[in-house]
Amino acid sequence: MKPTDRWKQLLDERLHEAITVLGQTPGVHGLIVAGSVGRGEPWPMSDIDLLPIYADSGDPEESAAKLDQRRAALVDWWTGSGRAQALDVGWLAFTTTEIRDAVAAGPDHAVARIAEPRWFHGIDKAYGGHAADPEDELGTAFAAWIRTVRFHPTVVAARINIWHQQATDALAEATRTQTEDLAKATHLLRVSARALRLVLIERWGERLGSVGREWTRFERMAERHGQRALAARIAALASADPAAAAQRAGLAPPWLQERIDLSYAARIAVGEDVSWAENARDQIAAFTDLVSRRPQFRGPWVGTPDPALDAHLSELRELITQHG
Repeated sequence: MKPTDRWKQLLDERLHEAITVLGQTPGVHGLIVAGSVGRGEPWPMSDIDLLPIYADSGDPEESAAKLDQRRAALVDWWTGSGRAQALDVGWLAFTTTEIRDAVAAGPDHAVARIAEPRWFHGIDKAYGGHAADPEDELGTAFAAWIRTVRFHPTVVAARINIWHQQATDALAEATRTQTEDLAKATHLLRVSARALRLVLIERWGERLGSVGREWTRFERMAERHGQRALAARIAALASADPAAAAQRAGLAPPWLQERIDLSYAARIAVGEDVSWAENARDQIAAFTDLVSRRPQFRGPWVGTPDPALDAHLSELRELITQHG
């Protein structure tokens, strides 16, 4: 199975439909088109990511509830039409007052609010995006502000501190729990390794992007920065080594095997340089993390617990000391 040549036309049409339907929600000032679609880098499996801007004249919570009802109706219609499409519109939202304050303040405002997950992830998700309505001056100013502050040195330093703290905290918790809960300690080991990876990415002046392609992207970035061997070590600690993960793919449930095949065909269709094993690893690693909060979907394919947990915790501790 592979994507047809109509995938881009379909994505464009659904983006237009989402903007039209959601943009008319009472209390919604405007929308920011974010993610790979907003950056002009879509692929056949791209989500549509929209960041709402709520007007202060209304109740943002009430507007958010109405917006989610419309979002769910769109997704149901798209699924029923025979071609499902993910539409991400939710907690990464801002008010008109928040945006005016941010645009007037510059990068210092981003640093002051970066510890709030909504700002930390929202600034990154919307980087390179644009206002859904070209005549929305506030949305356009906000998108321009994000492009200016995302890689400002003070913002990057603040983001590195947050990722470093997550890496050290998760490692410490994994060490504390390894004797009583191997599965939890394994999950925390992976959380810590992924956070260390993001410390490096920030330091390199890069950003990660698509969840279903992130480990291969990380390795390509590492190659450009002369850190391929380090990337391979971190991938192994996060259970994202291509060879091992490709073996686990054989144990994956049918829905995940289908995802692996579809994503590989989609990546090849847009000219991405990726092997089948690398793609399988990317999907296995992404969904291993996602099902950590959904026990009913777990299985032997998640590779838990890590049989080399003690050694991997020690190695990660060394890497954080050297590179964190």
